[in-house]
Amino acid sequence: MMTLSHPKGMYVLALTEVFERLSFYTLSFLLVLYASSPVSEHGLGWSKAEALTLGGLYTLAAYIFPIFGSLIADKFLGHFRSILLGGTIIMFGHFCMLFSANIIFLYIALFLIATGTAFFKPCIPALLGNLYKWNDKRRESGYCWYYCGINLGIMLAGVTGGLLLQEYGYHIALTSAGFGMALGIMIFYFGKKHLVFNSSKNINLKFQKEKISQVQNKALYMLIISIVFFSFWAVIYNLSASGTLSLFIEHHTQKTVFNYNIPVTFFSALEGLTIMVATPIITYYLSRRALKNKYPHFFSQMNFALFLCACALLYFTLLTLKFDVPAFMPKPLQYYEVALFLIIFSVSETIINPVIMSAISIIAPQNYKSFFQSIYLSCYGITGLIAAKIGSYAIEKPFYIYLFITIFMFCAALLYYIVKPKMIDLVEAAHREKKTILKQSAA
Repeated sequence: MMTLSHPKGMYVLALTEVFERLSFYTLSFLLVLYASSPVSEHGLGWSKAEALTLGGLYTLAAYIFPIFGSLIADKFLGHFRSILLGGTIIMFGHFCMLFSANIIFLYIALFLIATGTAFFKPCIPALLGNLYKWNDKRRESGYCWYYCGINLGIMLAGVTGGLLLQEYGYHIALTSAGFGMALGIMIFYFGKKHLVFNSSKNINLKFQKEKISQVQNKALYMLIISIVFFSFWAVIYNLSASGTLSLFIEHHTQKTVFNYNIPVTFFSALEGLTIMVATPIITYYLSRRALKNKYPHFFSQMNFALFLCACALLYFTLLTLKFDVPAFMPKPLQYYEVALFLIIFSVSETIINPVIMSAISIIAPQNYKSFFQSIYLSCYGITGLIAAKIGSYAIEKPFYIYLFITIFMFCAALLYYIVKPKMIDLVEAAHREKKTILKQSAA
């Protein structure tokens, strides 16, 4: 009988990610606000455009560096040592933020955090994939729970970052993230007995070539196409989860409730809360479908997420019409309107991120799983810089910019829907071939 319980290692990795993401998103949520706040409020006093550019460059580095970190992890250090090294570097990077009023320390801190992320981030999803057999129906559900852990960290970052900012200012709020990373390192180290690491004999100084059949190669191309479509979604994520929406909330949203001014980071925490609520609902639905042998293919799940993202964008585009009505200015948006947009978009995030990580763990060659996870992560970095540029225009002409990206997302979702059946056929053919090879090797 099929069991839907998960390995203990999944919970270890999910809890490790809680505290790593707590540290990462505390900085992500506050960086643009910190850079754009006046010096009198202990900010850097930069312009909004300069602050968005800084946030975009940092995001780019934090998600591009893992391409190189993953190769070092896969071929030299191994996942265990890479995670411990990366976590330690991240921790010291956050501690440097205490002195970030000095620009040199700010740049050192951002460089250390991005470098540490390079070693840490791509290894965790790869280790999670090691806990499941390639055809295990629990795999995508496991990635959903793992992603729930990520978003618990995001929610905590929004709440603790906002409260510490109100009470103690930017420097203490930004530095506190280092203690979260320290907790993450401890959880990972003491929970390592529940994890599955690649044999040390497979880690050497020579790049091993893994034979890939023509059928498997075609499936790999389908994975790459899906990552391209994922990158379209990631542009919207960076517009929503990084500096652009934060500036909209800070300067153009009525967010006072019962004489309490809601911190901007609380809206970011709503993203994590939504995903935590949606995850058990989605995993329950998927488990029921699995028991009936009607489990939706991961490409179909991704397609639904793209359409849902486009719907969220359409809603926000309609909200921006109020920017052209003088009666609504200077704060045309209401806190509950922005919250609804974040909830709808976050449901799409709940679906698409675990799905793409699961697809990589299934399709990518064994010796390059961390590398492909880093390619997936690099989408956030590249699109972060693109989103920063789009955001600088969106602040000036929100309706026209959001209308354009809404139409683009609907077109992308429709195109993916058209090519999806052929993509599924090619991936399923690779699965059948892999199953045949495994049976032959076992005989």
